[in-house]
Amino acid sequence: MELLDVLQQISQANNKAMQPTDLVVGTVTQVKPLEITTDNQAAPLRSQVLYLTASVVEKKVTTFAHSHDTTHNHTVTDATIMPAGECSTELTGITCYENGQALPNDGFITLNRGLEVGDKVLMLRVQHGQKYVVLSRVFQEV
Repeated sequence: MELLDVLQQISQANNKAMQPTDLVVGTVTQVKPLEITTDNQAAPLRSQVLYLTASVVEKKVTTFAHSHDTTHNHTVTDATIMPAGECSTELTGITCYENGQALPNDGFITLNRGLEVGDKVLMLRVQHGQKYVVLSRVFQEV
C-alpha cells in the first residue's frame, strides 16, 4: 500500500468521524418542549439543538368574511357598472389536505401544521453532530 492510499484512508476515516453533515430520520416524541428521537438507544434531541425550518412550523391564514354596504356604483375597466348594494367576500368552505387527510377547519386555512407527537421528520445533522436542522415531515405511502 502506498503512502497516498494510506493518507486517503486516514482522511476518509477522519471525515466520517467528524460527521460534517448527514441526513437523519427521527420521530417527534414530545412537542412542548420539542424532543425528537433518532433511535431507541440514543437520548432524545431537545429543542436547544434543533433548528426548525418554515415547513415544520405552524402557519395559518384566517378565513374571513368581509362585507360592506355601498351607496355608490363601481365602474370597472370593461365599462360594466356594478349597482349600489351589498358587497361581500368570503373564504369559507375551503378544506386543506396533508398526505390525503383533511386538516381541521377551525376558521383558519392551515398552510403548515405544527409538529405533533409521532410525526416522522427528516433532519440534517450539522456542526459535527451537535445540531440538527429539521427539514420536513416524512410521509409513508398510503
